[in-house]
Formats: sequence, C-alpha cells, structure tokens
Amino acid sequence: MQPQIVQASTENRFFTLAFWTPSETDEELVDIWGTISSGANMPIIKVPHRRREWLSSRILMQKIGITGLGFLPNGKPVLPVGAISMSHCNGSVAVVTSENAIGVDIQVPAEQIGVIRRKFCSASEWAWLEHHEESLRALTIVWSAKEAIFKHWGERVEFAVDIEVLPFRCDDMHLVARYSGVHGAREFRLWHTAISGMEIVVAI
Repeated sequence: MQPQIVQASTENRFFTLAFWTPSETDEELVDIWGTISSGANMPIIKVPHRRREWLSSRILMQKIGITGLGFLPNGKPVLPVGAISMSHCNGSVAVVTSENAIGVDIQVPAEQIGVIRRKFCSASEWAWLEHHEESLRALTIVWSAKEAIFKHWGERVEFAVDIEVLPFRCDDMHLVARYSGVHGAREFRLWHTAISGMEIVVAI
C-alpha cells in the first residue's frame, strides 16, 4: 500500500497527514532503510513490532521529504522548522506536519478500550457514550482525541480531568474538545477521519 497523503485544516490551521500500512516484510523494510538512510545508524530495538514501527515511520518521513527529526526530553518529536507528530497502530503509521503545534493518534476500535475507559473518560462523557449508537467506535475516537491533545502539548495532561470531548457522530470530520489544565484553557476543534477501519484524530 502506498502512503496516503491528506492536506487539511481546522481552526484555520493547515496540516499534512501521511498514512501508511507497509506490506513489506521486516527484512524488506530494513533493506529500504539501508538504501535511503545515507549511512545513518539504526538504533538497537529488540522488540520486533517496535523495530517495525521505527522503520515504517522513518521510511514514511523520507518518502514525504521530512528531515532533521529530533526529540525533546519528554519524548515529543520536533523539527528544525514547523511541528510534527507520529502515531502507530496494528502495523500502520501516521505522520502529521504543520507550522503549528500538532498531535495525532490512530486506533483500531477494540473491546479492550472499555476496560480502561475510567482512566480517560469522565462521568459526563460516559453518560452519552454508553448510549451512543456506535459506542465502541465513539469511545475509541474519544481516546484518540485525548491522546492527540496530549501529543499537541507534549506532557502533563490528565485525560479524564483536563479534557472534555463533546458529543459527536462517528462520521463527523470535526470534533470539539475543551481543555483546561496546566497549559491554560482552550477549545480544540479536532479533525477526524477513518482509513482502513482505523480512527485518526488530529489536534492542532
């Protein structure tokens, strides 16, 4: 599968999303990285799926012309100019770039999300989520929305306390979430889509 590129905006802030589900084997990804890396060293990553995620994200960034990736002490990825965020799930990878601070999360709806809902979902959110016509999918989108906002800030976000996602339909392209925490107060108009059964949310 070739990377899918989406250029979109929300709150008059523009971003580019690149989404890729590589069909290559792990060995093929290593060979591709060796060809395009210009001699850059690959870190030693012993967990196979983490190694594949690392390779997939770096190859995708090369495909779309991103260079100079670095990381802050809190793990937030940064670029020399502009902003970047990355997410991985079930072998797929998403990378977003913008002139503004940004965060992205991708998730496949799975029953396990209900086990941890109290860790990220407030009582008022659950009051409408449990009656949603697509409750599992909606709960997954709420998680991704909060994860994207966390990545936007980079640290110190309490999911269930600091962020309130307002009711939505699962086919809505824009979601509204209210944040109030150590970074101040702000209403986010989040961008949402689904690709290959995977929910994608961008906070900018």
